[in-house]
Amino acid sequence: RIFLCSQRYFINDAFYKPGGPVFLNIGGPETACESWISMNNTWVTYAERLGALFLLLEHRFYGHSQPTGDLSTASLRYLSSRQALADIVNFRTKIAKKMGLTENKWVAFGCWYGGFLAAWSRIKYPELFAAAVGSSAPMQAKANFYEYLEVVQRSLATHNSECFQTVKEAFKQVVKMMKLPEFYNCVALYRTGQVPAKDLSKLIAEIYVPSIVLISHPHILERSSYSPLCYKELCVMVITTGKGQGSNTTDYLNARSRTQKDSIGDLGERSCSQRMTEDVGMMRHRGIKMSRASYRQQFYQFCTEFGFFQTTDSKNQPFTGLPLSYFVQQCSDFFDPKFNYDSLKKGVKSTNAYYSGFKVTGSKIIFPNGSFDPWHVLGIPKDITKDLPAVFIKGAGHCADLYKQKDIDSTELIQARERIFQILQKWLK
Repeated sequence: RIFLCSQRYFINDAFYKPGGPVFLNIGGPETACESWISMNNTWVTYAERLGALFLLLEHRFYGHSQPTGDLSTASLRYLSSRQALADIVNFRTKIAKKMGLTENKWVAFGCWYGGFLAAWSRIKYPELFAAAVGSSAPMQAKANFYEYLEVVQRSLATHNSECFQTVKEAFKQVVKMMKLPEFYNCVALYRTGQVPAKDLSKLIAEIYVPSIVLISHPHILERSSYSPLCYKELCVMVITTGKGQGSNTTDYLNARSRTQKDSIGDLGERSCSQRMTEDVGMMRHRGIKMSRASYRQQFYQFCTEFGFFQTTDSKNQPFTGLPLSYFVQQCSDFFDPKFNYDSLKKGVKSTNAYYSGFKVTGSKIIFPNGSFDPWHVLGIPKDITKDLPAVFIKGAGHCADLYKQKDIDSTELIQARERIFQILQKWLK
């Protein structure tokens, strides 16, 4: 059942037994989808085993939950994690009263930013939430998240010692190619000054982003929650199939194109000027009827609260060309010149002061993370106390514990899901 008021929410009562727990899945920076509570995802199987009612709440300014009707910079001042927490409390209180669920035990679930909100719902409002599961939750804000790509490199090297070095050399060549007259019809624009030099980074980002998405978010390909299969696809295409057939650069681009063509598009189909115009136009767009509109909202939260900018500032990763200054300039370009490095630094500091960063307190919060998920660097990979346990899953990717179990999932991942269930079952007795 779908309900729409100021915030959209979904209900699945197929497994509910009177007096059973209530699971609240807290949406993050995307449109909430009914399939999240109807498919055989892990949290749905938990609900079935425990006789729980399942609710899904869409985050303000994402999807159909638009409090102001537009995405102007002025309107987005009402978009923040603190406002989101207030929404969660308001929803939890009103729905519990409306549906007669005030005496039930509520558990907050979430993935990534939603996991962060789930954890803090329990920490700040323990009287409303009996427990929480914050999967791949980044608990510490960080402006320059250079460690993200360091994990990408380590993960590539874990699968194949040749792979990350080959990708690194190939990417260097890609960057050099971008400066050549024949590359994507861009040189004339750069040489005449029609495209600022900083916009070269936009093309660089379009090359490397699909690779890191493939590695850390394997569920996008709907193959497995277990990342090594996705590493294998990228690495084998770059190394094995390319031997004797072409350069590392060609093989890398082919691998990138084959693994993410549908979501990113063929690099050769549009000129660089088209791509840049569309990119800036999309991010400056103030309307809400756009397929990629959520990028603007998410980027706004990055610029004002969290940072999380996945820069190439570290030497211990295979990419180059995307320093922190590139992302800070985007904050100014997309929203307002007042969104600069100083405001970013202030916003990140304020976030960590308000939420305490890694200094997590409270109880009955589970922190699952995967070793191949770069977000675990900002998460909780080790137990804090017996009531603040971490479930660290070797070889798993982003929010892997929450996805539908498959025959090819690793033993570690299967055991982690069961461990989470056993902890919840104990806490809810």
